[in-house]
Amino acid sequence: MVDVNENPFDGTDAIFERKQPLKKDTFTPDTIFHRDEEIEFYINALQDVIVGHDPNNVFVYGPTGVGKTAVTKWVRDKLEEKADAEDIPLTVIGPINCRNYRSAYALVNTLVNEFRDPENQLPESGYSTDSVFEFLYEEIEAVGGNVLIILDEIDNIPADARNDFLYELPRAEANENTPITDAKVGLIGISNDLKFVDVLEPKVKSTLGEREIKFGPYDATELRDILGYYADIAFREDVLGEDVVPLAAAFSAQERGDVRQGLRILEKAGEYARMEGADGVTEAHTRRATDTIETDELLDYFEHDLSSQQALTYLATTLALIEPKHEASTKRIYNLYSSIAESSGRRVKSERKIYEFLDQLSMQGLVRSAERNLGRKGGRKYIYEVTDDPTDIINAALQSSYSDAVPSNVNGILEHYLEDEATEFEAPDTTDDEQQNLWQFT
Repeated sequence: MVDVNENPFDGTDAIFERKQPLKKDTFTPDTIFHRDEEIEFYINALQDVIVGHDPNNVFVYGPTGVGKTAVTKWVRDKLEEKADAEDIPLTVIGPINCRNYRSAYALVNTLVNEFRDPENQLPESGYSTDSVFEFLYEEIEAVGGNVLIILDEIDNIPADARNDFLYELPRAEANENTPITDAKVGLIGISNDLKFVDVLEPKVKSTLGEREIKFGPYDATELRDILGYYADIAFREDVLGEDVVPLAAAFSAQERGDVRQGLRILEKAGEYARMEGADGVTEAHTRRATDTIETDELLDYFEHDLSSQQALTYLATTLALIEPKHEASTKRIYNLYSSIAESSGRRVKSERKIYEFLDQLSMQGLVRSAERNLGRKGGRKYIYEVTDDPTDIINAALQSSYSDAVPSNVNGILEHYLEDEATEFEAPDTTDDEQQNLWQFT
């Protein structure tokens, strides 16, 4: 029983010294581990700026949580420091995270304002896309010298603008239709999608990939070093059991070699210990954290990484997969997407847009597709599946701001899916309309 007259909050924290180091995206480490070779490649690619040549375009790719952005920021700072000491004209913009922009207009608008003073900012609307590009070229020419633009999660640039944007910007100085004559432009693109370059037009590949740097996943030993560094800063002295960091490192290495995941495990384990009023963080706390980390990460996608339309498409794909037919075709996904969007009062986009949303989810590694030839019927269709456990996805959706879009009977159908694709819910001959009636939309 809770005594309502007592204040439940505690003014002290016996577990954490500083939690910020466990938030990798907001903390800049003093030490970078196990990236000496990648740093060497980076320095070699940008050395041309210091010795008087044009900046190179650099494409950096690898999975999430493997140090791409941290290394880029460190190299950027060292480059600026050297340029300043040598009196070399250099302006660096970014990293700008492309995930936050759903159109080329919005991204270029932001780039323009990065150059401008606060009192002279470009409004968010009111100009054509060609106009904001022209403003960008004018700003680049106005600062002159070497201009380096860093775009993080570059694979999130909208598909309809991607090829033009990534081709035109690095070549702006050579284009006689732009006002750039003296400035030298270089682009650094950072991508979580290892196949991103493969879907670009050949001319864009040639331009963007002048220098490519691949970041592979960390192994368990490397993760132990890195997580140990962050843990020493984040936790109070002597509260971590000796198995905690090795266990978090081993789990993260088995999954995908992701530092961010390891930090989440450490944070979650610490919170479990704190909730229990324990003196320290144990192996049991860490194992409990690993059991819930998948749902937590997917919840993060729903709340922070996906647009509302991407989130609804992701949920619809998962629902299509757990239905008795277990076939998530594009048409089926769209029908379910329409129903959950409508039932939750959200805007329903066209079927054509679903292909775009699925493509974006695929680039983020959340779904994958297989092409099926229809034989004599002619044509082809794509069947999708999710890359995470459907149970984790649905649990995350139920905890997210999209819980109102989840059908009320989802747990029952999920239970039959887990029991196995068969028995009483097997319905290979049902029509799409009949299949739709399985769901209870509120």
